[in-house]
Amino acid sequence: MKHLDETLMPRTSGTAPVARDAKHLRHFINVFKPTRGRTTLEALLSRGELLEAARLLPGADRAALHDFAFRQRACRLSLSLLEDFYAAHPCRMARVHLLAASAVTLGRFWGVSEPFARLGAAVMPVDALGRARTPAWAAYARACEEHLPLEIRDERWIDAHMQDVARARELGYEAAFLEEARAHAGEPLWRLLAQHLEMTLGARLFDHPALAGAVPPESAMAQGLALSLRRIARAGWSLLSHYAPRTLRAWVLPRWHAVPGLAGERRAAWLLLSSFVTAWTAAGVYRRGVKLLHRGQRVGPSDVWPLLAPVLGDDLPRVDPRVARFYANPGAWTMRATVSLSSRAARVLAWLSTRLTGQGLSEHGAHAFPGRFRTFRRADGSMHFVRELYCDGALRVFDSDFVVRQGRLYEVFVEHGLELELAVSVLDGGGLRLRGRTLRWHGLWLPWLGRQVEFRVLPAPDGTCRVDAVGTLRPSRPWGRIHYEARHLSEAAEPG
Repeated sequence: MKHLDETLMPRTSGTAPVARDAKHLRHFINVFKPTRGRTTLEALLSRGELLEAARLLPGADRAALHDFAFRQRACRLSLSLLEDFYAAHPCRMARVHLLAASAVTLGRFWGVSEPFARLGAAVMPVDALGRARTPAWAAYARACEEHLPLEIRDERWIDAHMQDVARARELGYEAAFLEEARAHAGEPLWRLLAQHLEMTLGARLFDHPALAGAVPPESAMAQGLALSLRRIARAGWSLLSHYAPRTLRAWVLPRWHAVPGLAGERRAAWLLLSSFVTAWTAAGVYRRGVKLLHRGQRVGPSDVWPLLAPVLGDDLPRVDPRVARFYANPGAWTMRATVSLSSRAARVLAWLSTRLTGQGLSEHGAHAFPGRFRTFRRADGSMHFVRELYCDGALRVFDSDFVVRQGRLYEVFVEHGLELELAVSVLDGGGLRLRGRTLRWHGLWLPWLGRQVEFRVLPAPDGTCRVDAVGTLRPSRPWGRIHYEARHLSEAAEPG
């Protein structure tokens, strides 16, 4: 017993007090290199923590046991910071992150492997003081604080997380862990660490194409989620059987030393269970990712489509340059919109359309909704045009293709089999009028319905790079109207 005590306990002079102040906790997030305060930090460790390290690292020397205990405390601090951050900034992917983080904490995986701990710390959204760690995470936090729709928050979470993973891989953290795992290939605990990595970051095969813009980030994440589930179903039972008894024991008989600011063992077990129950909401991210994959490749502000030239011919010079620039690529413009529905019947119709088709919106009123235009290039080169509005926390979408056939412009809603021919004419002052002509639904001709839609796109009278696009349903006696105010990116910051 005396030999064990000498191995476990630090060599300190005097009777230094065991500090419990929260100010010391920030040191635990940066435990991967020696500091002048190492002896003081050693005094914070309890005998129980060192005994746990000795049980999981048999034969390790005193320095290795203390490193294990420090890293495990860093993991507990990270879980506590993660819980606080996501409580104030929630999204659907946050539940998945909390599920993985609480499982890693209960598994003591940071303590076992320093490269694994480095990798985990590298994908933290916040630093040791709880502040957003990168500009991408700050953008995610703003989206939550501004109560933007869940889909937008998920999108910003995915973007920030993918950047973190790419940076960690570039720094060699993943490669360092895999090399260390190969050196311990015969040890069951190390096999579990390798399995955890394989089923999380190892399933992310399309992150680089997503960061390069070749595929939507949500689609890359959807592929990763699907692959993770397949791997868990095929070979993840040993990992699940490792987590299950630890979670049960942590809930019934917690043993971790209590330190203010660090997640306790029972709290980690509760987070794992609650995240496991709620992580199914990430299925919405999967469905959105699959849908986005079929939109085509997202393009930048410099890409253009020659939509107006073949439709207008000799009338093209009459179009105001701002209007022509808008139709060349609406994705290069920011926007906000106001919606008015003139009757109860119109509001009921809009509500039904939104619920049944997933297109359109039923929210209306005098205040403007922020939003954005997005453009994608289909495989045939045509424009896929998405209008997204952030309506009091809900995302409302108009999702269609603009196609030119034999000198005529068509708006095609592929998912619903709708095709609307548009008659395009130039207005005095350089604006455009787009009037619905013929509507076909799965080939069925519906001429009356097509003529109930009209859009007028007008240049701003003040000379700024702004256009106003006003859409009217039933122009003779309007049922509803939507007014987009669009500004070119050169003159406006993206809303939200």
